[in-house]
Amino acid sequence: MAELKTLDLRPGGQTAHVWEGGDANAPALLFLHPITGIPRWGDALESLAQDFHVIAPYQPGWGPAKDDLPGARDGLDLVLFNVDLLNTLGVGSAHVVGVSIGGWIGAEIAAIRPDAVQSLTLVNPLGLWSEQYPGEDAFAQHPGFPTAVLFSNPDKRTELLMADRDPMDAYVGELLDLRASAKFLWPIPDTGVGRRLVRIDTRTLIATSEHDNIVASEMGDIWRAAIPGAQSVELADSGHIADLEVPEALANLVRNFALEGVTA
Repeated sequence: MAELKTLDLRPGGQTAHVWEGGDANAPALLFLHPITGIPRWGDALESLAQDFHVIAPYQPGWGPAKDDLPGARDGLDLVLFNVDLLNTLGVGSAHVVGVSIGGWIGAEIAAIRPDAVQSLTLVNPLGLWSEQYPGEDAFAQHPGFPTAVLFSNPDKRTELLMADRDPMDAYVGELLDLRASAKFLWPIPDTGVGRRLVRIDTRTLIATSEHDNIVASEMGDIWRAAIPGAQSVELADSGHIADLEVPEALANLVRNFALEGVTA
C-alpha cells in the first residue's frame, strides 16, 4: 500500500515529501513528476508498484513542498535533492522515469550522477528549446483553466487533475505548481541540459505523446540524437501529462523498457 512520508534527507538536510509504494525489495524506481505535480497516488504509480519499489517525491516547490522553492536555485539543486533522497532511503541506484519537467530533472541526474541511474525513461521531456518546434506556452493560458493546454482534451483537466479534490484547494495548488515550474522553464524552456546530454551513458528511452501541445513529437528526435544510444517511441491518445491520461500504457512502456529493454 502506498504511503506519503516526510523524510529528513542526508547529507543535505532538506525535508522531502515522498510517496512510496510496492515491495521494498523490488527494483527501485524514481518517478519524477510533471508540471502538475502528483495530485494523488494515481493509476500509473499503482501499476508500476506491482513490479517496482516506487519512490515518487514532490520536487521542492510542488505540493506539500511548496514552501521549499526558494532553496532550489537551479537544476543542480534538484539533482542533489533526488540523490540525497535515494541515499536516505538506502537506494544506491534506481530506474528513473521523468514526465514533462521531471524529464529534464531525470536527464540532469543521469548526466551528473550516472551511477544513480539504472535506466532512464523521459516522457515528453522539457528543457530543450527549438524555434522550429516551440509548442504552446504553458504559462500563458487562460487563468480560469490554466493547465487545460497540458491535456489532449481540455475537459480532461477537470476529470484527471481536479477530481476528488476540494475545488479551491485544487485550483490554488494548480497555480502554485505552475509557479514552481515557471522558475525553471520561463520565459524560454531552455535549461542548458542540452550541453550535458552527451554525458548520459545509461539505457535511455524518449517517449513523446501523440497529442502533446507543449512538446512537439519532433522534439523526441532531437532528444534521441543528443543522448548516445537513446531510443524513441510515441504514446498514442495522450497529451503532455501522460501519467494521468494513459497510465497503463505509460506503466507498461516503463516496465518493458526498464526490466526487459523492450520498447514495443
